[in-house]
Amino acid sequence: MNLSIIVPCYNECESIDEFYAEMINSLKEEKITYELIFIDDGSSDDTLIKLKEISKKNKNVKIISFSKNFGKEAAMLAGLENSSGKYISIIDADMQQLPKTLLEMYKKLIDNTEYDVVAAYREKRGNDGSLKTLLTPIFYRIMNKTSEVSLLPGASDFRVFKSCVKDAIISLPERSRFLKGMFSWVGFNTIYVPYEPDNRKYGESKWSLLNLIKYAIGGIVSFSIFPLAVVFIIGLFMFLIAFLNLLFNDLGIKTVIFFISLNGLMIGIISLYLIRMYKNSLSRPIYIIKEKIGFKSN
Repeated sequence: MNLSIIVPCYNECESIDEFYAEMINSLKEEKITYELIFIDDGSSDDTLIKLKEISKKNKNVKIISFSKNFGKEAAMLAGLENSSGKYISIIDADMQQLPKTLLEMYKKLIDNTEYDVVAAYREKRGNDGSLKTLLTPIFYRIMNKTSEVSLLPGASDFRVFKSCVKDAIISLPERSRFLKGMFSWVGFNTIYVPYEPDNRKYGESKWSLLNLIKYAIGGIVSFSIFPLAVVFIIGLFMFLIAFLNLLFNDLGIKTVIFFISLNGLMIGIISLYLIRMYKNSLSRPIYIIKEKIGFKSN
């Protein structure tokens, strides 16, 4: 088996047929042995029905169906844990990431044996003035300056990599996962290639502004203790101010209110880390599989 293609799906009923047709055409042109692993992440539309219809026509199509929506990170992990190819790839099903681009990345990895990962990044971002567009570069700057990993701005989960990289990613035990950071943390030689996502043809983005903010905060908390260091420094500063107040007793009520608010913010930052520790301590599974189709054990 040369290539395992992992495709997380959440309410992709409208795009799945076109995605499958383009992927199969691209694979036939390259004559690659493959498995196409679709993960239905608790879709509420007819995504699973369409996937089952496709699997009946192609024995290389495999399906993992979750018991509910666990999120893309969980779907990607399920695909990694159930893949068997010498090379593994991750691609979305919404036709913004094109199958032909994936095959170009695969050939680049084959032709450059010194590399372990070929990762796509968005070279140009939209300039529509939206809050998401404005906040994205800020997130990358904060992440790269404060964490133990380095993320290329615009980098995505759209990538092709060797099975040794997959094994390294799976071996990481944390339950709250941030795959972009994990790829950076495990190392390996990575080459980045620019790509421009196609315009969305079907539906709407599953990533709301709130979801993106939660995702960004999760990434920072996963790979950076800098916020905790800031809390310590602020706490030390507040202690010094309080000490001076005892000596001179000249702080006004507005200053007191400010420091009370700041204390609340500090407690909030610490709570983010405590919440993550609490979730990990529960040892609940990252995902629950309701049904598997096309795997040898079926």
